[in-house]
Amino acid sequence: MLRRLFKESLVYGLSRYIGKFIGVFLLPLYTAVLKPEDYGILDLLATIQLVSAFLIVSGTDAALSYYYFRKEFSDQRPIMISSALWIRIIFSFVIIIIISFGSGFISNLMFGSDYKLFIWITAITILFNSVFSFLSDLLRFELRPWLFTIVATGSILLNILLTIYFVLILKQGVYGALMAAAFAYGTFFIYTVIYVFKKYGAGFSKQWMKDILSYGFPLIGTGIAVWVLTSTDRYFLAHYIDISSVGIYAVGMKLASFLGLVAGAVQLAWGPFAMDIQDHPNAKKIYSKVFVLFSVVNILGVFLISIFSIDILKVFTQPEYYSAKVVVPFLCMSTVLNSAYFIVAIGINLTKKLQHTIWITISAALLNIGLNFLLIPDYGVIGAAFCLMIANLTIFLLTFFISQKYYPINFRFGIILLILIPSALIIAASYYFELKIFARIIITVIYIAITSTYLYHSIKHSNEFRNLLAKVRGMREKRN
Repeated sequence: MLRRLFKESLVYGLSRYIGKFIGVFLLPLYTAVLKPEDYGILDLLATIQLVSAFLIVSGTDAALSYYYFRKEFSDQRPIMISSALWIRIIFSFVIIIIISFGSGFISNLMFGSDYKLFIWITAITILFNSVFSFLSDLLRFELRPWLFTIVATGSILLNILLTIYFVLILKQGVYGALMAAAFAYGTFFIYTVIYVFKKYGAGFSKQWMKDILSYGFPLIGTGIAVWVLTSTDRYFLAHYIDISSVGIYAVGMKLASFLGLVAGAVQLAWGPFAMDIQDHPNAKKIYSKVFVLFSVVNILGVFLISIFSIDILKVFTQPEYYSAKVVVPFLCMSTVLNSAYFIVAIGINLTKKLQHTIWITISAALLNIGLNFLLIPDYGVIGAAFCLMIANLTIFLLTFFISQKYYPINFRFGIILLILIPSALIIAASYYFELKIFARIIITVIYIAITSTYLYHSIKHSNEFRNLLAKVRGMREKRN
């Protein structure tokens, strides 16, 4: 079971790896052309896409995931899937109309300037991307990770190539970046519609619309709360500091997103995998082992990215972006907590207690807003990053305790804390004393050596480790 999850996570993550790999080497070019203010504008526009995506999806992705894997509905999958796509298309057009009519107000509210053209292009991109994301969900449900990777990688490569053309060659700045995304997602919007309607038909069922929306609507509040949680810090920064600080914050988030390569890949594979094995006799043990492995790998990722953040920034950005270093550890930890939440929430999902996700996320969002008011005016980007980490920690803890109430699992937090605490202390000391790269390399080698030794002694008696050793010995014997 774990082998299957690892394999699917690796395949699902392949497209992310390719996109991030290319994005890293294009970052010096982007930061040379786009100023922090330009990055800030793009990041604020991305918040519009985020809230629109939550409203358009309206929990239909979770609903389709639930009904798709129910055996009693297997013969109704074609009409179920096509109805879900029609819901996505209809909701997308509604959002486009609302944004288009309110573009002037939105532009003045967010930027204090006339950027209505940027708002309109963003609205069109929202339609294309929302429908394309439906295909991404569907391919995961169909357990077709390789096709998912091909399609996702194709969209990434096309977007990057168009961005190079519009931003680097034509020097179109923010406008060019927006046009590149619109053309890229528009191409795969067409592919999505053809794929779904050709394979499943273009039928529409009022009953399935009712069932899907009834399941998903309770999650709309959660989606809005997530938007508040992940986006309001940008508005506070723009208001209390300036739009350039939003750009610095966005670059720090980009570094943290490298950590999302592993987290995002597991997250994509986790939903179908967790639902598919729910009836397995050892399901709880499998969930626990996945969580421990996930946490250990990501803590090591947080450590490496954080302790070498200034070196990464010096290689891939310009001096005006180096100050993003200070937010990296907090944003990396936020990324891990946000992804780990999906694993510990398995009890809520399996028992269909999704109403708890609403008040949990809303509580965290309100906490984040309150902390933003208190910290951002005095601490700027550091305050924003710290607020986000605390809010994601709140979601994680509340979700864990509620999920344990309905579906208790032993997640073995002891192992995780013994790795996390030393990592946090070393990162803090490195930042406070501004250690040179040579000292940081030595500390990193020592930390990883001690951690590896501890993990080895923790798992060497497990069945999985013994099976792995047996397979390695078998391969050696076969080679000899």
